[in-house]
Order: sequence, then C-alpha cells, then structure tokens
Amino acid sequence: MNRMRASGLVPLWLLILAVALASCAPRITSASFDTPEGIAIERVAEIAYHRMEIGRLETGSYTTNVLIDLDLPRGVRWMVVDFTVTSYGLHFTSDTLPDVAWLVSPEGVHRIATAN
Repeated sequence: MNRMRASGLVPLWLLILAVALASCAPRITSASFDTPEGIAIERVAEIAYHRMEIGRLETGSYTTNVLIDLDLPRGVRWMVVDFTVTSYGLHFTSDTLPDVAWLVSPEGVHRIATAN
C-alpha cells in the first residue's frame, strides 16, 4: 500500500521540480519585443536570415557579403557568433531593448534573453 502512495507522488514531485527550475530561467516579456522597435529589429533579423539562405543557394556556401547593405535601425548592431561554410550564427541587439536579442541561424530567427 505504501508503494502505491509513493509512486503516486512521483509525478507531483516532478511537477514541483519543473516549476522550481522554470522560475530560475530568464524572462523575456512580450512587451519587450511587441514595440515598434522590437518589430523593426525582428524584421531586419528575418531579412538577414533570408539573405543568408539566398546567398547559400546562389554560391553553395554561407557568406556575410550578402549583408553588406542591410539597412539597420538606429542603435541596432549585429555580430557574427558562429560561422562556417555550412552554418552560421548572427546575434542582433539593440540599445533600446537591452534584455532581448535575436539569434539568426540556418534554423531561423529566435528571440533570446541577454545576460545583462
């Protein structure tokens, strides 16, 4: 009988552990990127993603040359964080949104929390 009670508590303990760990994760509120600035940065990140993919289709490998004339909003920067001929990682940040960044890779565009 005690084994049945103990085994029934396992899912409860797993749920408690998951909630406790989730509370430690960095938060990104939707208000951070649902602003005109956030929408503009995400749009630029999407354009960069598509340019990188078109460049790979045209040349057979990734190249940042396709981003030379990328029109960035004021205060926005991008940085190469990973680069090979078969993969890449670009990090877009903004002075106006210091808690969020956009990571562009062959998998697409993803918002991430920054470590500020």
